[in-house]
Amino acid sequence: MSPKLKALLRAWREAAADRRGAQLLLRGLRSLQARRNTRTRATACLCVLLVGGIATAAARGGSSDRLASAAGATGATGATAAPPPTNLSQEALALASLTVSQWPSHELPRGALVDPVDGPLAGNYGVSMTGQAMVEAGAASSNEALIENGLDAELSEVSHPDGGSFELLSLSAAYSYNQAELAANSEWDAARPKIARFLRDRGQSISDLGVCFTSPHCYTNLKLVSAVADLSLLRTGLRSNRRHALLSAPSGLRSQALRFLAMAVSNTSDDAYRTGVPAFSGAGILSDPTENPLAYHALSTLMLGKAILLLGSRIPPGADAAFTHAAKALVALIAPDGDDTYIGRGQGQVWTVAATIDALATAAELTPDATWRGRYLTGVALELGRLEALYPSHGWGFPLVPRFAGGDPPSNYRGIDHYASTVEYNGLALWELQDAAAQLAYVQSAPNQPLPSESDGAFIDPSHAQFAAVTSGNLWFAVHAIDSNPGDARYGFGLVAAELDTTEGWQSVLPPRPLTTARMTGGLAMEAGGVTLYPAGTRIGVAGDGIVTVRGAWLTPSSKLRDSGTVWTFRPTTAGDGVALSFAARAGSGYAFQVWYEAGAKLARTSHGLSIVEPDGSTQTYSVNVPVRLTPGASASSAYAAHLRSTIITVPPTSRANLITYTTVLAGAGAATGQTGASGSTASSGLSGPSGQSGSSGASAQSGTSGTSGSSGL
Repeated sequence: MSPKLKALLRAWREAAADRRGAQLLLRGLRSLQARRNTRTRATACLCVLLVGGIATAAARGGSSDRLASAAGATGATGATAAPPPTNLSQEALALASLTVSQWPSHELPRGALVDPVDGPLAGNYGVSMTGQAMVEAGAASSNEALIENGLDAELSEVSHPDGGSFELLSLSAAYSYNQAELAANSEWDAARPKIARFLRDRGQSISDLGVCFTSPHCYTNLKLVSAVADLSLLRTGLRSNRRHALLSAPSGLRSQALRFLAMAVSNTSDDAYRTGVPAFSGAGILSDPTENPLAYHALSTLMLGKAILLLGSRIPPGADAAFTHAAKALVALIAPDGDDTYIGRGQGQVWTVAATIDALATAAELTPDATWRGRYLTGVALELGRLEALYPSHGWGFPLVPRFAGGDPPSNYRGIDHYASTVEYNGLALWELQDAAAQLAYVQSAPNQPLPSESDGAFIDPSHAQFAAVTSGNLWFAVHAIDSNPGDARYGFGLVAAELDTTEGWQSVLPPRPLTTARMTGGLAMEAGGVTLYPAGTRIGVAGDGIVTVRGAWLTPSSKLRDSGTVWTFRPTTAGDGVALSFAARAGSGYAFQVWYEAGAKLARTSHGLSIVEPDGSTQTYSVNVPVRLTPGASASSAYAAHLRSTIITVPPTSRANLITYTTVLAGAGAATGQTGASGSTASSGLSGPSGQSGSSGASAQSGTSGTSGSSGL
């Protein structure tokens, strides 16, 4: 826990010593114990809220007897313990409560919430989720005004429904909680009939995914969300006589949820594995085919766990195993600094951090294995630290992405997926954080275990996302074997992320690729006969020394494969400060690499590449073992930088085949950057023309020169 949060918790504990605080704390603890004894945890989620200097508790969610028993089967052993689950629960809710307290000032009289970019939003699942967070905060602290604020937001959603799965999940869970905790509350008495009528009349969820969402043969994360929403709706106890309403046929609704769950189970791989220490197999990715963005693996893992908790002993075959595969993969793919969105959409969005916290908390509750529980709890602690460090509340809730932190509210969402908004993803993040706290409150302690990515080894997903994440000494890096969405650079081939272990901890030292809407040169492209071809990996593996090998072919614009059997290797540099890509070049073909950096970076050309000093002091040096030319590339935005520039490094065609080695050398902020002096140009300078004469042909010789609800997403 950070010093700041420790100080906050200390102050809250002191404030709770007064008579009123002690009474409320005792009342909350008695409520929690009563719910645990009666095993009603499946209908609601624990909300230990730290508001106004008072710590209180209320129950809202958990697992069945069977799964809770399994989770407690193995106790903690060993002298060193993983982060205590109860402390993690407090920290999650402390962060949530700070955010909840800011939203009433952005609420309109009829409950709509004002987004800093999109303006007033009345029908958006983030409105109802944020509203329920306010309700629970108000219930925990006896703050009637906050309860009223929250219910107004929920009624706004009811009056302007978006018809999506998250909306149904939000309002169903809210109804169950409010029925249990606000039975004598006049505001709830007034709101309940409207929300109950909405839920009784609710028909099938809708999505702009179109055919995939309605097809029985196409899987998307929203089907798994729908399964959890349907099961949550059944938990309300409401029924309906209205034709086409979901609640008019409870058995059919349950069957639909089980079908969606079965689709998720069949879409979960089990062939991912990790080498090194710790080594394990039986991991698997569960995301949206065929792009398989990693952010949606976190969400899908979470929702699969929620479905298991709601179903209890009646889960369908394979669901337990699929969740285990997905949870193992999630904790294994997390970078040492906590990033798990380095391939695809959802990049850096605040809900992804909270989803990972919730998914790992659920995994820690469900697993009977103390070692894995320790790993999951370590992951929770890391993600909570990331949430605090990169997403500090700034008066408008959590910043949607890190680039909005610490400044004025955003004026646009460039570089962020079109369906995202501050209101929507604050609501989802709050829901996830409060749900995570519920699970952590029931998790047993466990022996301390390091995050897998902190130890030498590699995690390999050979079939779904098709990537490898390698730790070699002080270097961690990830390689994507395919370009799973050619129009979006975030899905591209090659080296997609890299971090170094510095004196200040692990640092991301390679700018995350931006959101683009047209095909870019990307990590690598080949020019042959006036046609541009791109790598298409079919197999990926990692040797014991951290060398990643991608085997495949070159893909033409007409989707034909050329030069099958091509091999690309990604090797950690001898100094452990970068990665060298090597491949056989065809005679008569040229090759190009695109590199990204922030506007304002200082650039220095060499005869074989480019050195960059970023505004924060981190450096990247890109060098090739043959002469190159440099030309300006596109500009774009990412979740981390509003203004990114790029340069295309081109290897001209040669008359004979040879071996190309393209080396990326990296250094974190504060490291020596003397290779680029005052003579370097800025990122806005034009770069063109031949770069000079050939130097050494060895790679090592060059290394020293140094973005609306219910859309295709949630």
